[in-house]
Amino acid sequence: MEKKLRKYINRKFFLYPKTEKILEVREELYSIMLDHYNDCLASGISKEESYKRAVEMTLDYKSAVREVETGSSMGALKKNIISTASFSTFYFLTLTAIFLFVSIVVLKSFAKTWLIPVGGAFLYLFYAAINGYNYASLFNFEVWKRWGIALIYATLVPVLYVFPSLYLSVVKGKNIWSYSWLIVIVLAFLYIVTDYIANRKRISSLERDLHLLAAGLILTTLLYLVLSMRFNLWGSAWILYVLYLAFVSLAFYLGEKMGHPKANKGD
Repeated sequence: MEKKLRKYINRKFFLYPKTEKILEVREELYSIMLDHYNDCLASGISKEESYKRAVEMTLDYKSAVREVETGSSMGALKKNIISTASFSTFYFLTLTAIFLFVSIVVLKSFAKTWLIPVGGAFLYLFYAAINGYNYASLFNFEVWKRWGIALIYATLVPVLYVFPSLYLSVVKGKNIWSYSWLIVIVLAFLYIVTDYIANRKRISSLERDLHLLAAGLILTTLLYLVLSMRFNLWGSAWILYVLYLAFVSLAFYLGEKMGHPKANKGD
């Protein structure tokens, strides 16, 4: 029944930010509920009735919990907004100063310096994604965190793919667009691996298998494209997919065999 009380209190604070004050109130409330539950048991009251009375005690502390909840939530939100606004102001003022200095003083031209605010904007998107993920981590809400990871990798696309390709094309006159898009595939692979590592203990076995299959398929595709582009093996590199399917089949076979060992034979 103690586990049931713990689940109840954890569920009650599920969407609250994990601030020190909220965690303190949660543990204090759980301790009070547990003491009241044990007192009821000692008085000869049944377990179910004792649990019911312990849960009803939370009504007496409802206003206190709401006050701390609102203060902590608003405090965390206010702190995040102020911090983000301060950094954003400093960032864009600095970016503007660099843009003007390079354009007016160094190069004395605005012909190509537009890449500076473009690159700065891409970097800011990456920062905003990380900042959003960190704020979402204050809440015990796994869906938000998983979307946050996806958003971080999505903002890496313009940072690692679009801007470098654009810079080399505009400044150096080198066209790498025909193969630089492979970075997107690499990022997709890394995202799936990251999502798997971060959530493997909370997702179903089917979803774990799908993650591994998708990661393997993307990696195989990446190898196929790299080999085909580098050595012009479009007509034969497809055998990598056959090898991948063979490996997957072997892995499933061994997994089933180890998961369902044969029963020992009798004499």
